[in-house]
Amino acid sequence: MKRKKISETIENINPKYIDEAVSYEYKTKNRTSKIWYKWVAAAACIALMIAIGIQFSGDLFLKPNDKTVIDSVIMIEYEGAYFEVIEDSQIIEKLGLKKEITENMIGRHIAYLQKKTPNAERSDYITANIETDVELFEYSPAPYKAVRIFKNDDKYYFALFCNYLVKTNESLPIQDAFEVYGIYESSQIARITPVKNDNTWEPDGKAITDSAAIADFFNKISVLTAFCFDDYHNLVFADELKNLEQTGGDIGSEAYARVADDRKDIIIETKDGLRFAIQYYPSYGWINIHNTLSYYQMSPEISEWFSNNVK
Repeated sequence: MKRKKISETIENINPKYIDEAVSYEYKTKNRTSKIWYKWVAAAACIALMIAIGIQFSGDLFLKPNDKTVIDSVIMIEYEGAYFEVIEDSQIIEKLGLKKEITENMIGRHIAYLQKKTPNAERSDYITANIETDVELFEYSPAPYKAVRIFKNDDKYYFALFCNYLVKTNESLPIQDAFEVYGIYESSQIARITPVKNDNTWEPDGKAITDSAAIADFFNKISVLTAFCFDDYHNLVFADELKNLEQTGGDIGSEAYARVADDRKDIIIETKDGLRFAIQYYPSYGWINIHNTLSYYQMSPEISEWFSNNVK
């Protein structure tokens, strides 16, 4: 199966079915460890977040019969984060980027890159200590971590920031998620749009453009406490985990499906035209932003903001 097809399949899987598959896998393991299921669930959740934010692409710049650089690039690992080369024109447009890379978009040279495993056909790319034919540039219209320009020989591609390298027992402040897109204050947000939670980003409510409402949102979300996946999992599924410890049973897919069904999405659009998604779970009181792989417990104030403004 081609990587594009794998990505499309993952992206369109209902979280319920991912959880059901994980649950089934657990039941075949003879329950050798009471916490084994938790780690598989973590992997499933991270895979789902990657599917939302990192999408393998079709043929935008090269002919279908060409051997493209995408065949050999898996990830770009740079400064404690992963980037993914994207080509699909629909994804590029969804993210607020132009369909074609022009010369004026190519900004400052950032780094030369090389394969992490030099002789492998497929390998991650990492920073090179010498000059190579593979380079990473700033995206001149918005020179932030969110988007870079990837050059291989004489071909150019968008490289999308995927996520910081964060372990399941680590978390990052919510400000890190906004700063990826050059957002340091509310005036750098152009609009907030409720969208469908099917990853199409189709509007599902009225866009919020009022500066006072946006400032209120930014001020309230910026002070939320960050939680790592481990702590989030323990807090949200505490009752199920307690029962699991007592009986040796399975948390089951239903608990995860309930959370998945509660998910709502909003799109943050910057003054520079870049867009990224925030997921929140109003019934459970949690916010998730995939590029920090962290969770944020909603305060009464931010919950009230969502209730009053997302229609």
